[in-house]
Amino acid sequence: MSTATFLVHPERPDALALAHDTSEWLTSQGDAARILEFTAPNRVTEAGKEMDLDAVDLSGSTVAVSLGGDGTFLRLVRLAWTEDIPVLGVNFGRLGYLPDLVPDQVREALTRVFEGRAIIEARCALEVTITDRSRGDAVSTYLALNEVVLEKIDFGHTVRLATSIDGEDLFTYSADGVIIATPTGSTAYNLSARGPILSPALRAMVVTPVAPHLSLDRSLVLTDTQRVRVEIAPDRSAALVIDGQETGRLEPGSTVTCRVPTRPVRVVRNDPHGFGALLRFRLLADRGQ
Repeated sequence: MSTATFLVHPERPDALALAHDTSEWLTSQGDAARILEFTAPNRVTEAGKEMDLDAVDLSGSTVAVSLGGDGTFLRLVRLAWTEDIPVLGVNFGRLGYLPDLVPDQVREALTRVFEGRAIIEARCALEVTITDRSRGDAVSTYLALNEVVLEKIDFGHTVRLATSIDGEDLFTYSADGVIIATPTGSTAYNLSARGPILSPALRAMVVTPVAPHLSLDRSLVLTDTQRVRVEIAPDRSAALVIDGQETGRLEPGSTVTCRVPTRPVRVVRNDPHGFGALLRFRLLADRGQ
């Protein structure tokens, strides 16, 4: 018996309807389903029981299914990665880059997964370790599929960010911010900041400054064995954003360290076309063509 776990966008009744309809179909096939509904940005309900999203245990699931846009997909990735479960994305957003299925393709896609015929890509992620000076150097860890951004808080001012690679000092950027992106995230904020586009099949990361003042304005592409550390230099704080969600504000002396973990994020792909065709589609869609 296979099990599909659905995470449903809170403001899409059509997504919830699809989750229930697909759940009934799976049950009739002798399989099982779980439905998680958002009640708040990081709270969900399952069968009437409310819990923190981070407390959800996906062990035993064959596949995790995101019904929403990129935000829903990225939240589900963090849960699925822990159990090495593939994530299948169904797009209910305006323009989802990560979920590439439309609602009427769900049953066929699940059938391919359960029968072992699905295309499952291994995507490089970032393990992000934060040392927060304001909390007595408390350490916390996150996973990012797209990017980590440290950016200025004060309008009209830059923030100073001291970077090092494998313990060796690199640059102290005076800039609007610094992006550390995965290959998957290289077509997001990194691209807008004139960073390079990386094939999603690569195991690498790219460091891109945002509007640097009197310092190097080029990106750095690093291997999956290297480690990037960014320290908030005096005398301004910075905002930390991970996969589009502001995680907090870090005082000078706080640090953010990024590395590529050994375990990849596994993503179920529906698009049979190659990277070039997908990239052309995304860039033309961004331009409204």
